[in-house]
Amino acid sequence: MSTRSDHARQLNSKITHLIRRIRHIDESQGVGRAKLSALAVLHFGGSRSLTELAKAELVTPTTMHHIVKGLLNDKLVRKLPDPTDKRRQEIRLTPKGEEVIMKAQAARLTFLEMLLVGQPTKRITETIALLEAMEERQ
Repeated sequence: MSTRSDHARQLNSKITHLIRRIRHIDESQGVGRAKLSALAVLHFGGSRSLTELAKAELVTPTTMHHIVKGLLNDKLVRKLPDPTDKRRQEIRLTPKGEEVIMKAQAARLTFLEMLLVGQPTKRITETIALLEAMEERQ
């Protein structure tokens, strides 16, 4: 009979392997992982200040400054003055940035859909429910 420790070790191993496979999908997009992650935050969460983006990505503002600088150079984001606070700038996706993140997400979803082929719907639903329950316990 497996213990919680055994289950935790097995889950850690499986998640680590899956993350590595997804990382390969992300790397094939031609945009670094840090940039891609910042683009995803802006895509799903809307425009943010540099500080807000750094907090969302769990990095320092200095690190995020370098990431945003690269995104600006690649024309994937733009900075706009905040309409309510002229000292603050909002970072927003450009149409090109939106296209890049949508393409990256489509590649991830295609990969995950391929992994789900042949799996019973009940098993998929139960796995999603377990992951949601684990996420809520953070």
